[in-house]
Amino acid sequence: MEQWRFMDSGSADGYANMAIDAALASAHDGVPVLRVYGWNPPAISLGHHQRLGDLDLDKCRHDGIDVVYRPTGGRAVLHADEVTYAVILGPASRLYDARILTLYERISAGLGAALELLGAPLEFAPGSRTLAPGVSGGLDRLCFASSIQYELGRGGRKLVGSAQRRFGAVALQHGSILLGAAHLRLVDYLSRREEAWQQRARRFMQEKTLCLNDITPVPLSRSQVAAALRAGFAARWNIDFSDSALSREEEQEATRLTAVFRNQTALDKPHG
Repeated sequence: MEQWRFMDSGSADGYANMAIDAALASAHDGVPVLRVYGWNPPAISLGHHQRLGDLDLDKCRHDGIDVVYRPTGGRAVLHADEVTYAVILGPASRLYDARILTLYERISAGLGAALELLGAPLEFAPGSRTLAPGVSGGLDRLCFASSIQYELGRGGRKLVGSAQRRFGAVALQHGSILLGAAHLRLVDYLSRREEAWQQRARRFMQEKTLCLNDITPVPLSRSQVAAALRAGFAARWNIDFSDSALSREEEQEATRLTAVFRNQTALDKPHG
């Protein structure tokens, strides 16, 4: 069995969450990590190539929504009613592969095993990026408006959105597992605010996304999903998990990076 660390970090603000993921990657000691966490307050995360100008920052501030850059790429996500996961691993892990999509597939297989334990069997997305006529302008900024290959959903509707980045040879992949429909509110915070466009965009997002609590026999809590993630990865990939907290080095790096993530939002400069 391969030895992994399991971290349930609870909830934190967006800057700390992204800093911890980046710290676990930059200070990686060879032991793979599966981390689960939540967001308090809710936050919008941007892929590191996006611009703050995509958002209505005044409305975000008014509504108490944090705005943070992810250390990975991808598109904007509103993190609220969800469980977020992160996997950090390097070449010492037998799951590792230098090919991005191969690693996506392997991590998605673990996620899929977890969701099947919860009574929500899913399928790999075909990777279509087609957007609906009349709403495509601006939707290219939204993570859940399209799927990449090996993301998880059902019937063409996406439930798990993920992004990946390499820190040298170390891979960080993190993503959102939707519990409820709070992610749809993201369209309210885009800089494009025409009401008719927002209504079309929200309908399109509803048609293209799927929430876990809409398809499971009973509503699920964050702790139930976290436990299933641990059990699913363990069963699918023969992993022996040990409960873990941040090491002193990781905690120091996360503290340093929290300030970096706060600062880059203020300066509109992507990280790294």
